Amino acid sequence: MNKNEFDIIRNYFSTPELSFEQEGLVLGIGDDAALIQIPDANNLSISTDVLVEGVHFPTDANPSQIAKRALSVNLSDLAAMAANPCFFTLGLILPTANEDWLSEFSAGLGEIAQKYCITLIGGDLSKGPMAIAIQVHGCSPIDKALRRDGAKIGDELFVTGPLGDGAIGLLCVGGKSHLGSSFKFLSDPPKKIRNYFEEAYYQPTPRIDFALTCRDYISSAIDISDGLVGDLKHLVRASGTGAIVEVERVPVSSEAQCFMAAENLRRAALYGGDDYELCVTVPPNKTKDFIDQAKRSGIEVIKIGKIVEGKGVELVSSLEEKIPVEEVKAFTHF
Repeated sequence: MNKNEFDIIRNYFSTPELSFEQEGLVLGIGDDAALIQIPDANNLSISTDVLVEGVHFPTDANPSQIAKRALSVNLSDLAAMAANPCFFTLGLILPTANEDWLSEFSAGLGEIAQKYCITLIGGDLSKGPMAIAIQVHGCSPIDKALRRDGAKIGDELFVTGPLGDGAIGLLCVGGKSHLGSSFKFLSDPPKKIRNYFEEAYYQPTPRIDFALTCRDYISSAIDISDGLVGDLKHLVRASGTGAIVEVERVPVSSEAQCFMAAENLRRAALYGGDDYELCVTVPPNKTKDFIDQAKRSGIEVIKIGKIVEGKGVELVSSLEEKIPVEEVKAFTHF
């Protein structure tokens, strides 16, 4: 395809599905920078994620799936802050400007952008080994943003959905799990089940609506990208507390229960990552109203433990005397 950078931007990214009118957008794609007017009495939340071919998605991954994952995982960070999605920028490095690839990528990106009403306002293109960098911008009323440092001793600990499917999905797409070679299926799952796990990996659901409607009940929050235990450690460290997690309460999907051994199922749920559910803390006097409001937003939250004095995360079980926290299992990039 003999097209320059500006042709690519015009044909695949300055489209109605991606670059549409949005409140506060003064100037979008086409100049040296975008111009944004932040609504009065609002904070702007900004988050960036980088996805690298061969690390965050296989080299033969479908372009539409890559795009959906790239934008969805960024939106999950806005959900963790209870920020309403507004704008995003895209940095795209490609080895070649393949027209079919660009068309599918643009379509997948547009599908998520439309679903969450977030408009593309700029970015950059370059040639090289494939990588995708997305920066998302969201707004929240002053003093209404959720943070990691708000948990208090006695708060109850909740998650917004089953954990472990993302790590299992990585197996299905041919990725290498940080959980080791023993992390594998009991038996080869049928195509329908594989599709379920692949969708969990490529298209996680950012809990935007939940966060916006439930933030008044929540004292702290974090999204589960690197594994429940690892991310919860970040939250309690920021809050100056400890946490107790009751392992039998940690939710897993019925699909995962059917095809994973109990030990691997637990490891996926506690340490796997790539789930992008939210882990939140709620004061005891707000718990009932919080659960009711979550249901109204379409989420059945699950209580998995509580915030306590001390440091770190303790795993407890009614069936086992002591469960060690496996330090090496939480995902790290280096």
